[in-house]
Amino acid sequence: MIFNTRDNNLPNRFCECGLLKEQYHGNLSAARRTVRAMVFVGLFWLTLAATASAQLVTIGGGALVSKRPTDLVAELHGETPPFAQTRAYLTLSWTDQSINPTIISAVERPVLHFGKAFTGIGAGLLWLEATDYQPYPILVSSTVIPVPIPQTSFVLIGSTLPFEDFDWSLLIKVGVTLVFIR
Repeated sequence: MIFNTRDNNLPNRFCECGLLKEQYHGNLSAARRTVRAMVFVGLFWLTLAATASAQLVTIGGGALVSKRPTDLVAELHGETPPFAQTRAYLTLSWTDQSINPTIISAVERPVLHFGKAFTGIGAGLLWLEATDYQPYPILVSSTVIPVPIPQTSFVLIGSTLPFEDFDWSLLIKVGVTLVFIR
């Protein structure tokens, strides 16, 4: 519903977007807080990465399976070096539905090792464009299985939103290492 502010019958409290001015400015301040939080997370991650003795950057593609229809996904993933066997990471994920990425920031610790493959568990934040990048807590588990092609792995990432009725997703992708520095 769109209200015209030029209509004399309506109070001057409405913006052209149809929201009350208080709601509109509240949404702007929430967006500003979100942008500040994203900048803080990004700067924190970059600081860790710049001081790290090892970094990992991968690019990948696959399918996101959930209660909703399956989406094709492209991702750019970066990790810090391990600290007490725990890594922090930031993932930018795109689907064909949006030019803006979904952002996942999390920490994860490997709990199972089998050969060169491993499974880790962790927690983090999911930043969705659809909610103006309002962060949602997530629980994640990743399994990485190297394949015989150099610098390539098969990756399964399960995640759930514990405060959103345990809404779940499973990402099945192939990742290629772009940068690995020790």
